[in-house]
Amino acid sequence: FGDWGGKLALINKALYGLVGFCTHFHCHLCAELDRLGFYPSKADQDLWMRDTGNHYEYVAKYIDDLLIISRSLMAILEQCKKPNGPYEFKGVGSPEYYLVSDIKITYEGNSVAELKL
Repeated sequence: FGDWGGKLALINKALYGLVGFCTHFHCHLCAELDRLGFYPSKADQDLWMRDTGNHYEYVAKYIDDLLIISRSLMAILEQCKKPNGPYEFKGVGSPEYYLVSDIKITYEGNSVAELKL
């Protein structure tokens, strides 16, 4: 760090990479998903689901990325995003990949005809 070595710095609006960020975000997101009626999978604590009565909705988390699978995606996003919710979303759209898998989605009208991982 040259001349900056050993000095303190104030980081404004940048949490990613700080010690404990992932744990803090995980706890915060868990509380928010619980508030929305989701519960974690017994097999994977980063996979959340909720029964809507006629289908299930899923939220998969990897560090600070979310993959939301729902017939009412926009309703979930509206509940979570600012100003009413705690989050500001970036890069919202159809997924192209998740973890190391490419995702290919084929639509027929407003419905998903085929999903390939």
